Amino acid sequence: MAFFEWKDRMSVGDPATDRDHQTLIGYVNEMHEAALSGYGKEMVGPMLDKLAAYTREHFAREEALWKEGHYRDFARHKKEHEDCLKIIAEFRARFGGGSIALAIDLAYFMNHWLKSHTLRSDKEAAEAIEATREVPDERPPQSRGCVRR
Repeated sequence: MAFFEWKDRMSVGDPATDRDHQTLIGYVNEMHEAALSGYGKEMVGPMLDKLAAYTREHFAREEALWKEGHYRDFARHKKEHEDCLKIIAEFRARFGGGSIALAIDLAYFMNHWLKSHTLRSDKEAAEAIEATREVPDERPPQSRGCVRR
């Protein structure tokens, strides 16, 4: 059984975002397994870099979606992403000192952070954007700019 498994309840309803989340989970699992298997920092370090880079890329794609969807809490959501990236950078800087245990700690952090962020913030954003798309225009036809003859 993998350290961190994708669950359907984590889906935000956007296939590209869900694939990104699944890819991040895969990277967390790879790094966790490599660290537990005793691979040296020469292998775990690049995995950590790959995880950090993909996280940045994913956040940029996700933020573009939320911004395009006029998500009202976009600034808060972006701040959560920035805070996560700072923590990953801190782990990476400390890992440079040679402790494989930090890679395991980062895997646990990412496991917890991704679950809670995806299930709370990402779902909230996706649902809020979808709700604004579903609001029907219930004005009578003549008030919608249509001319009745």
